[in-house]
Amino acid sequence: MTPARTGLTRYTVGLPLLIALLLALSAADFRQPQNLLNFGGQVAALLIASLGQMCVTLVAGIDLSVGAVMSLASGLLVLQSDPVLAVAMALAMGAAVGVVNGLGVAVAGVHPLVMTLSTATFLQGLCHMVLPMPGGQVPPPLVAASPLAAAVVALGALTTRTRFGLHLFAVGSQPRSAYLNGVRVRAVTVTAYVLCSVMASVAGIFLAARVATGDPNLGTSFPLETVAAVALGGVQLTGGVGSVAGVVAGTLSLGLLTNGLNVFGISPFLRGVLTGALLLAAVSVQRRRHVGL
Repeated sequence: MTPARTGLTRYTVGLPLLIALLLALSAADFRQPQNLLNFGGQVAALLIASLGQMCVTLVAGIDLSVGAVMSLASGLLVLQSDPVLAVAMALAMGAAVGVVNGLGVAVAGVHPLVMTLSTATFLQGLCHMVLPMPGGQVPPPLVAASPLAAAVVALGALTTRTRFGLHLFAVGSQPRSAYLNGVRVRAVTVTAYVLCSVMASVAGIFLAARVATGDPNLGTSFPLETVAAVALGGVQLTGGVGSVAGVVAGTLSLGLLTNGLNVFGISPFLRGVLTGALLLAAVSVQRRRHVGL
């Protein structure tokens, strides 16, 4: 794909490299194997959820329910001792949420912000009913299982090698033109939201397995962070431009900054301030582009 469609620039790719270099030179603790291992675990869940957010953003949408989906997935995991059934329930829940969001946006015409915020509020309340407080135990076979590589490869192939991937870009760039060219705009939009919610479920499963317990507030920070990650990766929030490589770069940038705060012992509350500032900066420098078929 061309740079105009991927949104990749030298700044997108260079930012995580620059941050990593500065941290490596200024903080010896950053280079420690244990810190690098922790960094990998921290960024994996964010990357999986951000890849799902990218699918929705490509069709000019946004999904603020990813955090609630992650939290509910962790709650469902600790309710079942059978790992297969637990994962199946979490994934089915994610798919159902995606269908509801997609139909609300594509068929009912509800604005994505309103639709997904309403879904997030409902799911968060449901999550606290299922799991009032952190606790429970994740089925042992799920502990330390990481679907990261599979998610990156699958989404990369989906967006660059398939007709559906081309339709995602077409719907996000020019929905009317896409419709006139035979693209099933509503079906593509619904599928994008389903992919996003399923990926959020996978991220929730991974994160719950990593901490080995469920938490009703597990994904609280992820709606903002996933949007910030895709924006930093060059994905146009107005749709039609983006790439998996860009999302990886954006997630690494955000993850490295967060890890740097931890290494230097800076207050974790600054993380939200920094994320919001980065999102504002990334969106401010974006320019609307029309990418044809």
